[in-house]
Amino acid sequence: MPVARKYAYFDHAAVAPLPSPTSEAIQGYAKTGEASGDVHWLQWSAGVRQLRRTAAELIHAAPDEIALVNSTTQGLNIVASGFPWKAGDNVILPDNEFPSNSLPWKQLNAQGVETRTAKSSPEGSLSLESIGELIDDRTRLIAISWVGFASGFRIDVEELCKLAHSKGVLVCLDAIQGLGAFPLNVKETKVDFLCADGHKWMLGPEGAGILYIAQQHWNLLRPVGVGWGSLESGGFTPGSEKLKETPAVYEGGTTNMPGMLGLGASLQTLVDLGAGQPNSPVAAAIMENVQSIESACKASDLTVHLPAEEHRSGIVGITWPEARDDTDYMEARKALLEHDVVTSVRGGRLRVATHAYNNQDDIDRLVHGLHAFRSRN
Repeated sequence: MPVARKYAYFDHAAVAPLPSPTSEAIQGYAKTGEASGDVHWLQWSAGVRQLRRTAAELIHAAPDEIALVNSTTQGLNIVASGFPWKAGDNVILPDNEFPSNSLPWKQLNAQGVETRTAKSSPEGSLSLESIGELIDDRTRLIAISWVGFASGFRIDVEELCKLAHSKGVLVCLDAIQGLGAFPLNVKETKVDFLCADGHKWMLGPEGAGILYIAQQHWNLLRPVGVGWGSLESGGFTPGSEKLKETPAVYEGGTTNMPGMLGLGASLQTLVDLGAGQPNSPVAAAIMENVQSIESACKASDLTVHLPAEEHRSGIVGITWPEARDDTDYMEARKALLEHDVVTSVRGGRLRVATHAYNNQDDIDRLVHGLHAFRSRN
C-alpha cells in the first residue's frame, strides 16, 4: 500500500487508496490501449472473466452467480426494478440507510409497493426484533446494509436471513462497507442478493463492483438494462434476442475495462491474504486496530462510539465535549490532513475507518493530530 509512505489513511469507508498491483493493472491497460488499441482486447476480456472467478471465491459463490456492475447503486436498482412486485407488497429497510439503499425501494411506492422502516437506536444499532415486527404476509424483501456507513454497526447476516426466510422473505444485502474487510459465505448465510462497489474495503477503483444473485433466483428477476452484452450469442449477430440465463444478462453494455481489471487485482490481493476465510487475518488485523484506536482515544479524553463487540466493523466514531456540530468535526478533519492523517465526518462524528495495513504508528498520528487540534482551539 504505497499510500502508507506518507499518510495515516483512515478513510476506507469513503474511497480507499489503491494497492500497487491494482495501480499496475490499470496503468497496464492504459499503456496497452495507447500503443495497440483493441489488439489485446481478448486478453483484457480474460482478465474480466478471472475477476468473476475471484469475486466468487471471496464470497464462496459460483462464478455464474456474479454480475459485474458499475456501482452498488446499480446493483440495488437491478434488484429493485427487476423484482416481480405486486401492488400491496412491502419491503423493509432500516431508518438510517445510506440513500442508495433507500431511494430505489422508495421509488416503488408509485407501483403500490410500501416501504417500511425499522427503527435504529440513536447510536445506529439495529435489532432483529425491530425488523421482525414489521414482517407480514405481504413482505417480499428486506433491503439492508451489512455495515452502517455512519455507525459501523455490522449485522449478523446469517441470523437475519434465518429470520427472513422463516417468513418467506428474501434478503438484499448492501455489502459495500463490509466486503473485503470481513469474510462472508453466501452459501452458509443463504443471502439472496448482494451488491458492493469495490472502492472501499475491497481496495479497488471507483466504478467497478459486483452483484451476487443466488442461482435459485435467476428466473425471479426481470432482465433490466439489457443490451448487446446480455445476449447468449455474444452480441454481434443482428436480430439476436436470446438472453443469457445467468446474472451476466445485466451486463448489457460496454464493460468498464480498466476498472474491472483493477478490481480483479485488488480482490486477488485480498483473496491471497485470506480475506474470504472464516479466520481471516485481514478481519483480525482490522479488529485489533479498532481496539487500539479505542484504547488510545480513551487515554486522550476522546469519546469513542462503537457497537457491541460482536457487531463492530472497521468504522469508529470519535467525538469530544467541546465540538458542537459537523462544522467542528470538519475543521478537525482539515487539521488532521495537515498531519497527513485522512478521515471523514459522518453522522455528527469524526469517522475513522481502519484497514488491515494500518498500524500503531498511524493510530498514534491520529490521536496526536486530534490533540494538537484541540489544544489550539
